[in-house]
Amino acid sequence: MSGYIDVHLHWCLFGRNQAEVKNELLHLENVGYEALVVLPLPGLGASPERVLNLVPGAYRSLCKLTAEATANDDLESWRPFKAAWDGEHHKLKLKSFIDLRAWDGVKELSYWWGEGHDGIKGILVAEEDTETMAMPPMREAPGISREAYFDAQKNLFKLTREKDVPLIYHVDVTRHGDFIEEQLSTYTDLKINLPHLGFSRKYFAGILERHANVMSDISSLGPYIQKAPEAYREFIMAFPDRIMLGSDTIASSSLAEASAYLEIVKNLNLPEDVEAALLWGNASRFLGL
Repeated sequence: MSGYIDVHLHWCLFGRNQAEVKNELLHLENVGYEALVVLPLPGLGASPERVLNLVPGAYRSLCKLTAEATANDDLESWRPFKAAWDGEHHKLKLKSFIDLRAWDGVKELSYWWGEGHDGIKGILVAEEDTETMAMPPMREAPGISREAYFDAQKNLFKLTREKDVPLIYHVDVTRHGDFIEEQLSTYTDLKINLPHLGFSRKYFAGILERHANVMSDISSLGPYIQKAPEAYREFIMAFPDRIMLGSDTIASSSLAEASAYLEIVKNLNLPEDVEAALLWGNASRFLGL
């Protein structure tokens, strides 16, 4: 194993001191991380108030986010930070997956795509989610109808295929199983990560069995894994080549907290080859490293 790879960290810097974030990344580099997938979130022209609602309620509370903070465009802070990091030739590689949750599916994206990203991130929240995400419908950011919102989601899959990059797509498979099955049947060779085990291990197992191109990560599942380690160990053992390390940490709080997920995985006492696949191998294949 070359090093650890976390495929799910949010930038969402929103004005936080970048020197502090750099120190957190240096910590992860020293711990042994090889690569991180970071998800900058551009507003794509949305107001700071609407960008604020693009962030789940738990993170808004954790980081004490305000509309004033979200006026600091996330992609505009990410680009110079990544350029400076890359210029210093670190062992830790930062991979950028642009988060297009504010996209209406129509707006020209060439400015935000710029010189390119390593992948795309999407999230499907069609109705107000008061339980899991504490977010209003994502369609409120671009101000589109529910029908247009689902068209935008289809266009996001199409865009990912055109760009020939991997996709991280957040979806609750118990709410939108039909939609995601339709997309997976259309894009059978797309590298796609449906994180958080799709919010339902039972339902998601069927998706993994039906679609060989689908992977997942364990981001945000730490507390659940610690409560039921044997159940999650059993699931990972059933799909050892399909699950990746992810933490869901956020730069406006602390990226260093990602390392806690290493201990969570190691405490599962997985076979050495399965642990190595989860911490590095599967993500390396997903990212094409």
